Amino acid sequence: MADFRQFYGIDLPIEEPDEWPCLARHALLWSALPRESRCARRLAPQAEWGQAESLLWQMEYDLRVLAWQNTRDGQRGRNRPRPLQTPGERAENRRRADAALSQRDEIASSFGIE
Repeated sequence: MADFRQFYGIDLPIEEPDEWPCLARHALLWSALPRESRCARRLAPQAEWGQAESLLWQMEYDLRVLAWQNTRDGQRGRNRPRPLQTPGERAENRRRADAALSQRDEIASSFGIE
């Protein structure tokens, strides 16, 4: 696994999967992978951003809201700016789109659309 090589400098040995100490060691190393690892980003896309990125995201949105409040739309409460999508939101939207596309043929056939 590339993450084990990159972050720990080790290659996973090809051993019998029933060996408990080996599995326990791999599980411990897996759980301690940093958020920058490929596995962590794949399993938890929201972890792609650290605290600094999250604070910058919030500051950017707050500044846009402050600027909007000084406009005619802001004074009337219309067209409020939307925050940028976070990595977790993008991953969730991608998951939903993939799920919808995978069901497209079934839905089309149920409506008689070919």
